[in-house]
Amino acid sequence: MSAFIFHCFMLRYTSHIIIIFCVVLGCQKHADVSTVESKQNVDYINPFICTADDHGQTDVSASVPFGMVKPGPDTNPIAHSGYDYTAKEIIGFSNTRFSGVGCRGVGGNLRILPFFISEGDSIPNSVSFSKESEKAQAGYYSVQLNNEVQTQLTATRQVGFHQYTFPKSENAGFTIDLASAYVKHISDEHQIENGIISGKITSVNVCNKGKYTFYYAISFNQQPMEIKNEASKLIINFSTIEKQDVLLRCALSVVDKSSAIQNLKASENLSFSEVKSQASKAWNDLLSVVDVETNNDSLKTMFYTHLYHATQSPFIINDDNGEYRGSDGKLYKSSTPYFHGWSIWDTFRTKLPLLSLLYPEKYQDMLLSLKSLYKQDKPDWATETEPFLTIRTEHSMVMLLDAYRKGMLPFDLNEVYNELKEEAKHLPFKSPDNILESSYDLWALSEISEILGKEVDAEFYRARAFEYKTLWKDKFLVMDDKSDIMHGDGLYEGTLWQYRWFVPFDIQGIQTMMGGKQEFENQLDYFFSNELFNIGNQPDIQVPYLYNYTNSPWKTQQLVDKLLNKVTNNWYGTHEKFETPIVKKIFTASPNGYIKEMDDDAGTMSSWYVWSTMGLYPIFPGSTQLALTTPQFDKITIKTINKPLEIITNGRTANNIYIQRVTWNGEEINSSIIDFNLISKGGVLQFELTDMPNTFLGKQN
Repeated sequence: MSAFIFHCFMLRYTSHIIIIFCVVLGCQKHADVSTVESKQNVDYINPFICTADDHGQTDVSASVPFGMVKPGPDTNPIAHSGYDYTAKEIIGFSNTRFSGVGCRGVGGNLRILPFFISEGDSIPNSVSFSKESEKAQAGYYSVQLNNEVQTQLTATRQVGFHQYTFPKSENAGFTIDLASAYVKHISDEHQIENGIISGKITSVNVCNKGKYTFYYAISFNQQPMEIKNEASKLIINFSTIEKQDVLLRCALSVVDKSSAIQNLKASENLSFSEVKSQASKAWNDLLSVVDVETNNDSLKTMFYTHLYHATQSPFIINDDNGEYRGSDGKLYKSSTPYFHGWSIWDTFRTKLPLLSLLYPEKYQDMLLSLKSLYKQDKPDWATETEPFLTIRTEHSMVMLLDAYRKGMLPFDLNEVYNELKEEAKHLPFKSPDNILESSYDLWALSEISEILGKEVDAEFYRARAFEYKTLWKDKFLVMDDKSDIMHGDGLYEGTLWQYRWFVPFDIQGIQTMMGGKQEFENQLDYFFSNELFNIGNQPDIQVPYLYNYTNSPWKTQQLVDKLLNKVTNNWYGTHEKFETPIVKKIFTASPNGYIKEMDDDAGTMSSWYVWSTMGLYPIFPGSTQLALTTPQFDKITIKTINKPLEIITNGRTANNIYIQRVTWNGEEINSSIIDFNLISKGGVLQFELTDMPNTFLGKQN
């Protein structure tokens, strides 16, 4: 979708008439290229969504699913993933980034800027650009720079393709910034041999936690006249260019310099258009695992774009021969894709369970990669010897238990059991949020111990896990004015109100401590009616689904519909409560796609959206329980290993937001929870909707 439609969306506050007019024109313009009838799932991806300012921190880089290299524009002002939709200048096109993460992001390496200058002019550090010329789609980005250079980007898994079209010029070339980085640059090396620039880069990881080192190789399709090095910035000058394309290829490897050169040479016979086409096909193949049916194109755009965001990471980093370096800096070899670039603290809540449903084979490769990471003495954050960008890996115990219970763990838990026990020794218990989260991990380890027949260990870890109750009674049982303070009591990000619900392994336990199921429901009502919920961060994103554990599951249906479709008041950022709320729809098909300060967190919030629009939610990772709510589509078809899973919704209207009846393969079910292992094998889950709550459906005794 072109940038045009987004300029229209930015006018939506001015007039409802204007936005309707613009959407119609935007769709009509898009239909010139691909008619509605011929649209594939990939055509609904709009990379501009969630790229403005601090409204998601995603990016418009060109990539393939789970690809390492992600060439894309870095703007001034710069953003966590390099690109800010509201910016008017581009400082270059870097080749690494991590979509939607906090702190100041990570990546931004090997930033390339084309220049076209008059004799005697200095080489610029940034270039303005034509906003109307910007185009982004899955696997492709292009822009017309105001120095008259047309830029196009695409990629394979390890090679970024930069195609620059210069006007006729005798003063044209590129700068390649070897020291560029979103966090902090440490060191760089380069050599020039046989027309190839190669070397290695070391930079600081997310939130100043650890370092990563990778290798690169860069070549041009024509010979430069001169290459100069000025303080880690290479200046590439060409002789006269007669309005032609200069193709720059940037290959990466985590193994060594020669491997990067080999990856570069392996791409020599691929043209830019071939790579662009292959990237688009790769995305369409990935997204075609799930087909959604609706007459609302905006809804389809948001669904597939958020699924696209969720599958940007982790990255497959091993070379074609299987070699890769681990987090310990040592060389390894794998017969399966090796994934790196974790953010499990965020993604274990929504994204990893989503991948387990939609992409079980890839998910099993991720689990094998996690096993290898444990053998490399996995820490919670990045090491000093990471092979590529990564974030954090807390709660991987929960991830392993979750996979085991879904029957998709590709190795014996005994193989990592000693490492899990060692990890348990170092779990943090310094603050209330630490205690709740670490107790969840200990509960998962107690379950793993029991699975392995280690009863003494199981009893030990279970007892420690349930010690959370002492803290819970002290800090969370009675709430007062101090309970709504961001970072109160040393909390990481959030309030006591937001963290108090995070005991997924013992929901009945906190209900009992509150005074029973009805009081639990009453306090949920208070929480939401007083707008204490924070959709912009992770600690309480499961709470809208907790009504499914009360006698009023219909309140989840009402609330999730409101969060997805209505204008809401939102009081919380990442670190503070605002003086006045942000009043807007939380999810929109625009650059301001989320509320302000709501990072996508490596696909966590995108996955929340995908789950919620499908009418399912993994409220309790480590179990196979999925909470039910009202699907947003008429029909959803998910291709499973056996037969398709069909989710059919009858009677869907703006007012019919409540579930009247649910059937599984024709048999009525009276529950607000369904089992993952039941639906993941395929079948028909059917919803009948109504405009009034069914107060008996899913009611628990």
